[in-house]
Amino acid sequence: MIVEGKDSNVLLELKDILIRDNKKLLKIFYGGNGDLYLDIFGDYHKEGNGYRWSTFSISMEEDVYPYFAQFIHDIRDCNVFDETGANQKLKNSAMYQQLVQEKSIVWFSDNIYEEKANQLILKQNKNEITFTFIDNPEDPTFGFGIRVCNSGSRYDPFHLCFMKLFQQLSFFVKEKETKKLIK
Repeated sequence: MIVEGKDSNVLLELKDILIRDNKKLLKIFYGGNGDLYLDIFGDYHKEGNGYRWSTFSISMEEDVYPYFAQFIHDIRDCNVFDETGANQKLKNSAMYQQLVQEKSIVWFSDNIYEEKANQLILKQNKNEITFTFIDNPEDPTFGFGIRVCNSGSRYDPFHLCFMKLFQQLSFFVKEKETKKLIK
């Protein structure tokens, strides 16, 4: 698996995060509107009803696994605020019940209303984290892409967990690039 940063066309100080395996590319980036996007490129499956889906897995052996494991933990345990009371109140909300379903996190893209939105389903087992992107054929905006709004997210304040993940991955990429320069 290759993890790298690519200069963003939008924000000069930030790099897009690219995570590649043999057949697919997971791209995490900020758009010109300040919202965070996740997208997958490569092989996909198509169902008879027009829905397409594609998966991307990060195994426990990968250097980036701990960042994604912490991200999932933060959402499941509502580690969004520093105050325990606020986190507990959030965990009891209907929004949390919709977002965290059994052993999965189900995020509907913020770019369009839920019935037409693409979905991202995150699952973690002992050895890997799997991202399943589901492309709703009624969402004409963009392929498999998932939009995480910086303001106005249907899952506010859980969007902050995505922003934190991006920041951690950015530091990881920068550290990796620095080590290459030192060698």
